Amino acid sequence: TGLAQAHIATSPGRAQNSCSALDSQQRMAAMDVEGPAVVGMPEMAAMPHIARRVNYKLFQQAEVGAPLRIGGRMSAASSGEDRILTTTDGGSVKISTPMATLPPEMAGGAFVEVVGTKAAEDAMQTVGVVTMPGKEPMVDAELWD
Repeated sequence: TGLAQAHIATSPGRAQNSCSALDSQQRMAAMDVEGPAVVGMPEMAAMPHIARRVNYKLFQQAEVGAPLRIGGRMSAASSGEDRILTTTDGGSVKISTPMATLPPEMAGGAFVEVVGTKAAEDAMQTVGVVTMPGKEPMVDAELWD
């Protein structure tokens, strides 16, 4: 970085061109990266408290009403059924969500992080769902725990 700073200080015209080229490369690289699918971003942002990341064991210990984030794989739901999140440590949490349908990449068994509040011992009221970016198997469930 010292050479780059010296170059910028000694030749401002060339430095601006170099910076513009670098900015352009960074933008192009950013376009190549696939981001996560997100449902409920405004609702997650409006939560009054930051949701704590938990696994099933910590979910069980949390108080009802606690804001939480929990990772796992969500089962597809039939009409009128709750979705079930199978957590990284093998637990099952009923997921109540205001979203009538979720994008296929979320509902079809992909690894997701569910954000909301604990509604009961085995249930969560969801305000948002985020898929983990990349193709399977990108998430190390053991590391998550």
